[in-house]
Amino acid sequence: MLEYVRSELPRWEVSLANEVERVDSLLADTDAVLDAYMRVPFPRERLQAAERLRVFVTATTGFDHIADDVLAERGIPLLTLRDQQAFLKNITPAAEHSWLLLMACARRLRGAAAHVLDSQWDRNLFPGVFLRGKTLGIIGCGRIGGWMAHYAEAFGMERVGYDPGLAEWPDNIERSELHALLERADFVSVHVPLLDATRHLLGADEFMLMKPDSILINTSRGEIIDEQSLLAGLEEGRIAAAGLDVLTGEPNVDGHPLVAYARTHDNLLITPHIGGYSPDALRTVLAFCCGRITEHFGGDDARETS
Repeated sequence: MLEYVRSELPRWEVSLANEVERVDSLLADTDAVLDAYMRVPFPRERLQAAERLRVFVTATTGFDHIADDVLAERGIPLLTLRDQQAFLKNITPAAEHSWLLLMACARRLRGAAAHVLDSQWDRNLFPGVFLRGKTLGIIGCGRIGGWMAHYAEAFGMERVGYDPGLAEWPDNIERSELHALLERADFVSVHVPLLDATRHLLGADEFMLMKPDSILINTSRGEIIDEQSLLAGLEEGRIAAAGLDVLTGEPNVDGHPLVAYARTHDNLLITPHIGGYSPDALRTVLAFCCGRITEHFGGDDARETS
């Protein structure tokens, strides 16, 4: 399985259907899974087919696409990147993409670029937001939220954060309760894992607290947002714009109401969960994950069995 991931990494044209078929064909003889993409889900039935499986490593911090209860029942370790903060500290693509979405929404980049491609040139249609002096509300002040705070500081923005589970609070973020943050922030950026406590963390009541000219960024998981309430907020003008890198039900987004809205409204920018997907970073992360597999099997000789 490890060699499959290595060989397929550069092949961007491989379809999801082909990937699923290829994974299923290999699972029966697999001792270790290294999940690099999150494109292929691993529900109960798929994991049960991997009778020889001894370790599952995912090159991600989130693992809601994996039936971890099945692994636990069988005593198979699930190794994620969530607890590897020392390694992840300088892996920044997800934070950089979050900041890109923020700036693109602030400057109405999507609409302005399309405007020029339509052979028009009227800058008065696309007034930008002046970032300096504005307030960034960061929900989840760990690694990615921390980088967002650094970027905001460089742009002269105030930083206010909410994260009840963070042990050490960053010096450059003012601590706040969630509702106070939403009322104060000009931009709200979400960086929390998907847990029972964070599912629909932001819904209709929370969106009502936000400023009508505020901008929402979500690069965590689609389910953290009540997407129907977000859609209503955009349609009713209670939220100025949103930049999303995640959606509920991805990658199957055909017919998704937010995608349908984005087709006719340029105040919603959606990208296909590419935040952490940088080949440079991915090579580093996969090398680290391969090392974890080697360590699990007891050293260099383990490479031959993976």
